Amino acid sequence: MATKTQKPATSSTRMPLRQPKRDNFVITDNKMTVEEWAAMPDTKPRYELIDGLLFQKMTTTSKHAWTVGELLFVLKTWGQAKGWVFLPEGVGIKLGTNDGAVADVIGFAPGAQLQADETYFSQTPFLVVEVVSRSTAKRDRTDKKIGYAKIGIQLYLIADPDKRTLEIFTLKNGKYATNRVLENDDVWQPEELAGLKIEAEKLWMK
Repeated sequence: MATKTQKPATSSTRMPLRQPKRDNFVITDNKMTVEEWAAMPDTKPRYELIDGLLFQKMTTTSKHAWTVGELLFVLKTWGQAKGWVFLPEGVGIKLGTNDGAVADVIGFAPGAQLQADETYFSQTPFLVVEVVSRSTAKRDRTDKKIGYAKIGIQLYLIADPDKRTLEIFTLKNGKYATNRVLENDDVWQPEELAGLKIEAEKLWMK
């Protein structure tokens, strides 16, 4: 188990102290707030904030990047003329006082007022996509799933390049229910996003 220094860190000096290899987490002296997390220097790999602890998003595989790119392309192509905004990983999503996520794809419905210099979004996305890897799958299906539901994200998509599946969760009464799991040659044409067509077989790197 990682040890902590005896001197409490202040908001101006709070920095990662040690990064154990297991689960890619970083320990600080005290739990960080979302505001402190958002004020960190822009670094790669990026960090997410779960219950006040920093979790590092590591460099990923080509198949992961392929799936992210395909989903972003399909969503932007469909939504651009309709006023939807879809963005790649980068800006954070505030999930609570000590929780912040960095999703692979974020989608905002028409009329969303986004600020050019935001470090985390002030408005709630309508749709979020996570493309899982071995190191992130657990958090994507637990902490982040709970957090996304809590702030009211209506559609949550989990793509798994290894299993070649796309899970679709729809928010109902504050919780996600599995709406559908796409695989093989399945096609998703959601009522909430009229005219959108996602073909599962095109999401995976050959």
